[in-house]
Amino acid sequence: MKGSLEPSGNLNERLFLYEVVMPSNNEDVRSPSHYRQSQFTLKVPYRRMKQELQRITRLGGKILNITPYDSSLMVNLPWWIEIETSQPNCLYYFGPFDAIDEARSYESGYLEDLRLEGAQGISGT
Repeated sequence: MKGSLEPSGNLNERLFLYEVVMPSNNEDVRSPSHYRQSQFTLKVPYRRMKQELQRITRLGGKILNITPYDSSLMVNLPWWIEIETSQPNCLYYFGPFDAIDEARSYESGYLEDLRLEGAQGISGT
């Protein structure tokens, strides 16, 4: 897959890896922990690349690297469930999961929990 389209030829189905650094959530700027950062890797579908870049930037993060996802080389990366709601206006991540099938098996439970909590405009990916 590296550097080319999937056999299906559907660009929107391609995944990319975003290597991201995010600042600490500590609001006390005088605290030494303010300088801590988290570094992690996200799998991002092509169709959401711009939206994810904007979200990371808005949260004060920085993208260190973007590479096409090659499943044959990176089988150990965890999968996450992403669910967005309009009320409250939130983006939730649930995981990590070892495989996409495992993540999908839990998704309906997370969607149901959000409905029961009164969330509206729920969409999962």
